[in-house]
Amino acid sequence: MLQDRADQRSHNATTTIWFPLILMAGALLLRVLAQQGIVTGVPNLSPLVAFAFAGAVMFPRPLPWWSWALILLVIDWACDGFSFSAVTQGGRYEILLAYACYVFAAWWGSRLRDRAGIVETLGGTLACSVLFYVVTNTMCWWIEPYYGKNFDGWVQALTVGIPPYPSTLVFFQHSLIADLTGALVLVLVYNTEAVLRHVRALPLVGRSTAATA
Repeated sequence: MLQDRADQRSHNATTTIWFPLILMAGALLLRVLAQQGIVTGVPNLSPLVAFAFAGAVMFPRPLPWWSWALILLVIDWACDGFSFSAVTQGGRYEILLAYACYVFAAWWGSRLRDRAGIVETLGGTLACSVLFYVVTNTMCWWIEPYYGKNFDGWVQALTVGIPPYPSTLVFFQHSLIADLTGALVLVLVYNTEAVLRHVRALPLVGRSTAATA
């Protein structure tokens, strides 16, 4: 009897939750349709960092941690007609750096799989979103001739940006809202399905944090 209960708990902890994955696939499809001009009026809010990090926390274990980041890259590459020059020409190597950030977020999320709670998932998404902003804007500061190659120029790239374009902080605000909203929606969908199927939901606080409290 005890062994049966242990087996059931193990099964519940590793059962695949499908609703968040379906939600992410639908959001990516909508993004592709918007990029191709098939769907218009869609706000440019892309919670890709949330998908990479929070998605990896909830991703099925049989799939490798880098699967979701690779899916994101292939989809964007397909939208460019599978042309590598479309990515690299015109000084757009920052796109590759952006996907390196997605890979890091997915790797970090996979390390927290089965251990993270809601707090860790949202906190990790916030940290990855900030890191993405700093890394990508630092790249823009380095390759954009408008910025001075000094500390003041770097701060300008992270704050004011290039007038008369909107401040880079505006873009950071949009991406941060998108990432945190995306992560929160994924958590809510994940736990809703877990409750309906009577399997393990994400706790408020993960195991490692709870153990040290």
